[in-house]
Amino acid sequence: MSGAWHSRWAVGGAIGVAVLALHVVVLLAFGAAWLDLDRSPVAVTRLEVRSIVAPRAATPIASDPPAAAVAAVATVAPTTPPRPAQSAPPAALAVSAVAAVAAPGADAGLAAAAGASGAASAQAPMADAAPLLIDVPVYATLLPPAGRWRYRLQRGLVVGEADLEWAPSHEGGYALHLQGRVAGVNLLDWASQGLIDAAGIAPERFALRRRGRDSQAANFQRGAGKITFSGPTHELPLLPGAQDRLSWMLQLPAIIAAAPERFGAGTSVVLFVASARGGGDVWTFVVQGPAAVGETPALRLVREPRRLYDTRAEIWLDPAHHFLPLRIVQTPTGGGAGLELVREAR
Repeated sequence: MSGAWHSRWAVGGAIGVAVLALHVVVLLAFGAAWLDLDRSPVAVTRLEVRSIVAPRAATPIASDPPAAAVAAVATVAPTTPPRPAQSAPPAALAVSAVAAVAAPGADAGLAAAAGASGAASAQAPMADAAPLLIDVPVYATLLPPAGRWRYRLQRGLVVGEADLEWAPSHEGGYALHLQGRVAGVNLLDWASQGLIDAAGIAPERFALRRRGRDSQAANFQRGAGKITFSGPTHELPLLPGAQDRLSWMLQLPAIIAAAPERFGAGTSVVLFVASARGGGDVWTFVVQGPAAVGETPALRLVREPRRLYDTRAEIWLDPAHHFLPLRIVQTPTGGGAGLELVREAR
């Protein structure tokens, strides 16, 4: 009897080990792709985007008291691509451009960027449908000091852990890294690096990594005023304040931290966000108001996508710690479980 009992335990243990090994093999083969929410086919649609630049420098790193941004009122036609703003422009500036914005589920066709002067826009050749006009402000920011934060990572029934590391440099640059693991296997590896300028975080390269190497990347070419990609051949106009699919997670808190009194329930923050796979769109986060993550008070914002096969994003910010993310939930609208990050207690 005892021998049979031990045999059953041995068989059960062997099966358990085999199942675990199979899970590890599957995660190694498919895990990184499974955790990536930005996998829908990319086409190109048109947006007429007006970038509104405030006439003052943003505070690069948190320490000074936050200050509110100043609304821009003048409209001019740019003659050169936007420069990496190390200081604020001398006067308020609003730039209108017909932007070819890569986004899922849109009609194909590429519209070139064009300037606008006064109330009228000089538009590039384009299809019959009129572009959608969206204002994308450039906000004052108050970025957090360097840090590394641990998160609980979950998608569906699979649970792991992730580290978000923010490293600004004394030379005016930054590195931002999100790395996630499930059962000890590194599955989520996103990296953003670039500058810190008058608009806050100014990405130069955003990459999805697999096994330590870049698999897809977006390059923010600030001298040329465009965003290019390692895979797709189309280009997007580089708007002031544009973010990538990782940097927005700190840029949004920095905007709120700079002037929290301006962002009550019903107000919004508008960002242009580009992915590594060639996508890019305007993300509008609406402030829902006070909330909580566990027993920790938070401020909740929600981004509802404008089209199918896009990403719904919810974020809970911690007012007591530089408005850093307490919880982030990103859900693909085309179906599938959301990817959730919840900051662990210190």
